[in-house]
Amino acid sequence: MRNSITLHDNKMPLLEYQGQRVVTFAMVDEVHQRPKGTAKAAFNRNRSRFVKCRHFFELTGDVIRTQSFIDLFPLRTGKTIVITEMGYLLLVKPFTDDLAWQIQEELVTAYFRNVPEFPELKPVRIPTSDELDGMPLKQAQDALAAAEEQSYLRHGKKGSAAMNIRRRELKQLRPAIARLVSLIQLTIPGLEKAK
Repeated sequence: MRNSITLHDNKMPLLEYQGQRVVTFAMVDEVHQRPKGTAKAAFNRNRSRFVKCRHFFELTGDVIRTQSFIDLFPLRTGKTIVITEMGYLLLVKPFTDDLAWQIQEELVTAYFRNVPEFPELKPVRIPTSDELDGMPLKQAQDALAAAEEQSYLRHGKKGSAAMNIRRRELKQLRPAIARLVSLIQLTIPGLEKAK
């Protein structure tokens, strides 16, 4: 899997959070060849214009450690901010030199909008209702249990591109599981007559 891009001799890791590409202040400074802290200062000056969860996400230390961001921030970072595509465009609005114009266009097209297909992210095959109806009950149970487990293990990491696949799989799995549960409901012959 490709996990970085090179933009003007700067290698940038491909970061995703909640299904969106994001950048750090340090990444913006580096690619725009600005002094360290320039992007963060621009953000702080215009903080009232940025909307949380639309223009940026605030990450806690737990999220940083569990979402593969640990290499990007100092070890004991309590919380930090990552910027979305819309936030990036607002953030670099004051950067008006020729390089900034060029970088903005390249970063939007090559980083934010060029979301590659991840070959290792293959959807789990979930049996259709007709297939489940044609299977013995035990086989149908095993097939759905295996599909649920594979879906969770392959695509269950929050905030990843795989999570979008997991959501689509759950839309198929939930009704199939509900159907199977209704088929499994125990009935004891003659119990209805005993009432």
